[in-house]
Amino acid sequence: MGMEIKHFQITLLLSCCLAAAAAAGIGSSSVADAIADVARSLARPPSTWTAGGGDACSFKGVTCSPSGRVTAIDLAGQGLAGTLPSSLSSLTALESLQLQGNALSGAVPPLRAPSLTRLSLEGNAFTSLPEDFLRATPALRSLSMDGLPLPPWPFPDAIFSCPALHNFSASNASIAGRFPAAGVVANLTSIRTLRLSHNNLTGVIPMSLGRMASLTDISLSYSHLQGPVPAFSPAVAADVVAGNGFCLDAPGPCDAQVSALLQVAEGFGYPLNLSRSWTGNDACSGWLGVICDASEVTILGLTNYNLSGTISPAIANLTGLKKLDLAGNRLTGEIPDALAALPSLSLVDVRNNRLTGKLPKFRASVDVSAEVNSPSLGSHHGSGQGSLDDGSSQSSDSAADASSKLSA
Repeated sequence: MGMEIKHFQITLLLSCCLAAAAAAGIGSSSVADAIADVARSLARPPSTWTAGGGDACSFKGVTCSPSGRVTAIDLAGQGLAGTLPSSLSSLTALESLQLQGNALSGAVPPLRAPSLTRLSLEGNAFTSLPEDFLRATPALRSLSMDGLPLPPWPFPDAIFSCPALHNFSASNASIAGRFPAAGVVANLTSIRTLRLSHNNLTGVIPMSLGRMASLTDISLSYSHLQGPVPAFSPAVAADVVAGNGFCLDAPGPCDAQVSALLQVAEGFGYPLNLSRSWTGNDACSGWLGVICDASEVTILGLTNYNLSGTISPAIANLTGLKKLDLAGNRLTGEIPDALAALPSLSLVDVRNNRLTGKLPKFRASVDVSAEVNSPSLGSHHGSGQGSLDDGSSQSSDSAADASSKLSA
């Protein structure tokens, strides 16, 4: 009986050892295959890298754990060209990937490395990012990707799932669209360096960004940001104002009409063309689609401008508004009831959108056109004047100019 138990124990021990060896072999094979794929994908791989295999942990720039898993690849400034293989995602133990200062091109492959803390891609020629970019790298502390010739892409939401992030540098990296809202930015609790200059970011910077205790260096210059400038601590190296469209060059509130129109732009998602035109602190200084009389906004005409989003109730803060023309866009949601309270309003044209709900209770004198939306909207033809011309030749010329710009 004792001999049988001893035999069983020996057999079990041998089985565990063989299983462990097999697992290690599979892991080593996967690592070797991934590194060999990288070598084959590079036009000029480092001299120690061989596409035929070998001990990947002995290759220049490769660091491995005691168990043989690749934890770091440092090929910065090696004059490399070529692409990166998708098998790079099999290196799940990566903690650092430094590829900056080369001429690598093509797609950045997906990374499945939950322990990755440093990712450096800047100074290459990558042309696309994976759909799940940053979603499998929650431990990231430093991300640099300046100067990548990417197609326009939005600010990466997944970066806010990296609470340990200290450095995010992506200047001149084709980031486009609205700057993240205050509630989202608040998740960057460890951020020290934020460099996003020379992009196509739009919208208003949350004031809370200036109050982030961890921040020491920020660059947002030469984009299309609007609204008030946040107040940063004197200890923060801030390069923010140059090349943007803030209402003032120093912290302080914007003009009331400017603030209202920026809320209108927010409803549309801060489109780039409005961000390029709606700059400074005077809405009557040639803003696209805006016509004034005696420094008061009287007409907002943005017809056929491919706008999406919703109609902001902040339009009701333009108390001198007479004509509102948003026809021929892709607007959704309802027409705000607050618009019915505008005392001088005579025309509302929202035809050919995707609006729903019911018309607000406009005065009988207001001419409302809402065809080609939800059938529930209908139209209301009052005695208001049905054109953008407010009766003066100056406004008529301005309207024609606005129309030409809108159709450009």
